[in-house]
Amino acid sequence: MIFHSIDYLLFLPLVAALFFAVPHRWRWALLLVASNIFYGSWRIEFLALLWFTTLVDFFAAKAMMRTQHKVRRRFLLIASMLCNLGPLVFFKYSALLAGTTLYDLRIGNFTMADVILPLGISFYTFQTLGYTIDVFRKKREAETHLGIFAVYVMYFPQLLAGPIERPYKLLPQLREEQVFEVRRAAMGCALILVGYFKKLVIADRLGLMVPDILAAPEVHTSLTVTLATLGAFYRYYADLSGYADIAIGSSLIMGIALSRNFNRPFAAVSIAEFWQRWHITVTRWFTDYVYIPIARSTRVGSRIVASMVTSLMLGLWHGATFAWLLVGVLAGLLLTAEGAIRRQRGMLARTRRRLGKIGIGEGPSRMIGRNLNRVVLWIFLLFVGSIVNTPGWDQVFASWRKIAALPGDVLTLSAGFGTYNLSLLFMFAIAAMEIYEWLDSRRPVFDRLERAGALIAWPFWWGLAAIILVFGVFTSSGFLYFEF
Repeated sequence: MIFHSIDYLLFLPLVAALFFAVPHRWRWALLLVASNIFYGSWRIEFLALLWFTTLVDFFAAKAMMRTQHKVRRRFLLIASMLCNLGPLVFFKYSALLAGTTLYDLRIGNFTMADVILPLGISFYTFQTLGYTIDVFRKKREAETHLGIFAVYVMYFPQLLAGPIERPYKLLPQLREEQVFEVRRAAMGCALILVGYFKKLVIADRLGLMVPDILAAPEVHTSLTVTLATLGAFYRYYADLSGYADIAIGSSLIMGIALSRNFNRPFAAVSIAEFWQRWHITVTRWFTDYVYIPIARSTRVGSRIVASMVTSLMLGLWHGATFAWLLVGVLAGLLLTAEGAIRRQRGMLARTRRRLGKIGIGEGPSRMIGRNLNRVVLWIFLLFVGSIVNTPGWDQVFASWRKIAALPGDVLTLSAGFGTYNLSLLFMFAIAAMEIYEWLDSRRPVFDRLERAGALIAWPFWWGLAAIILVFGVFTSSGFLYFEF
């Protein structure tokens, strides 16, 4: 069952209605049954893996609470990590073995090529692992109610692609008695509509066009290839942030608030800021459980090592391919360089003084620095968009040649879309989405429309629904991050 299916559009209101109809003490049971139906509708056999993760971490955390013996607590943590990360590594990263001897090994009729990635395994593994680590660090008490903990792990709106929730945020809400509120439900429905627009109108339509261009960049103009490369990256954003909006909206209908997962990443002025705005809950997870423990090491260069290791793991998390591995390495190097420059305060002060001598004040000098950072960021995004969305390195190099030729084509007025028209629909849809999010970051659009009155609000939301029905693509099988 996926979010943009008729099944889900029937499933969600039914679950929400039952949620408020049953007594509060049984709502956890309803959510648990609903979450199992939701996940089992895909492949029921993988429910066993989901329950295995749940039971291991529930009982490991409880055992940690019963003992203060450091060795036993550490043993329990290691056991939990092995039980969580073992299946994740096997299922998710077997694709990295493609072309190796191990990949071609056969056991009966089974080969590594037959491995199917369980939906959501990265997300629920990290969510439960973070919980166990917090209990080990004595940052929280272990949950004593198996049913409520199981809902925390399997909660259907965010089960397949996040947000990755921390126990201190989600577990208390599962115990609180929620009361139905019309306004809150309307806000949830509005978020769901925005998510559908991102997914069906932007991401899936880009998916119909961008791969064909990047598969044969040599036959397209430099402008077409450049826009397609950026469009490939924006497709990832629209797809995952669309999922997050639908998840947050679905949960909000039932009164349970999920964490924000994106914050206008394309407004960032540096690679570090971009990662802080992109898939926020994942970035914070890696910061808390990977970067900080390494950076706190007393060894020389621990901050550099922490940046490199964290970026590498983030790259591999986003995609189990060598292309994403390369993205992680490059991101780590650039983040390390950015951090080193920021720490050179004396050099920056001398640079500003020199600019001041030629009439460039502090404000303009900061603007120059921010724009230089933006240039590096967008070159990085072009690099990522080109290597993770092309079928081979020949196409990657051809894309780079086309992108490098764009400035010359612009100067000679020969840049154009060519025979392959990147339609104005995409330009308008993406521009409209960015304007919407810019307004929403200052004051929620829902509040603005509510204040404007029903004569403005209702046509807006019904018009958005009509646009989704007319221009949306309803033939895709799932979200991009289901592959990760």
